[in-house]
Amino acid sequence: MKNHLPKAGFSCWSEIPLGPADPVLGITERFKKDAFENKINLGIGAYRDESGKPVIMDCVRKAEEVILNTK
Repeated sequence: MKNHLPKAGFSCWSEIPLGPADPVLGITERFKKDAFENKINLGIGAYRDESGKPVIMDCVRKAEEVILNTK
């Protein structure tokens, strides 16, 4: 009986080209490389208060309002 399993190191995805890099993840990579000590990463994540409820920053609320008012 012939073995139909892929050879080691072969992937069925190997012929699929990579898509473009995710710009948000690129921000995180730049953040990690930055030597400035007083930095805060606001690129990825959910911000919550002490009781675990989501915190929506004022700038996000203002941006949402701008988007809603321009449509």
